[in-house]
Amino acid sequence: MAVGALRSIVIDVNDIEEAERFWSAVLGLEVQFDVFENQYSRIGAKGGGSVLLQLVPEKKTEFKSRAHVDLTVTDVGRAADEIVNLGGSLIREAVRYPESDAMLEQAIVPDPSGNEFCLIRELRPTL
Repeated sequence: MAVGALRSIVIDVNDIEEAERFWSAVLGLEVQFDVFENQYSRIGAKGGGSVLLQLVPEKKTEFKSRAHVDLTVTDVGRAADEIVNLGGSLIREAVRYPESDAMLEQAIVPDPSGNEFCLIRELRPTL
């Protein structure tokens, strides 16, 4: 049984408007929401066929991955335990985001090669 379902591919960007124009044209998908909390924008519908753009201040370096996978799970703690049992590890235990009015619960885990990804449980519907 799968640990979770593919939610989206997340790409770190330094200019969210430029990234929206670029990825929307490249993928032929519409912007579903733009600049949520001045940090996120989704291209395409939520799920395996979408790209979530994430505004970050740092520039790309050879040591930081600029893309990762988000998985939707029903229980973040249990999913993190399963990842550890499969050979991954836990970088950050489940936290609620945003803190002030949480929309989701999220943990960060890497695969055995160190590639980080997020385990996400929605607390209330999001786009």
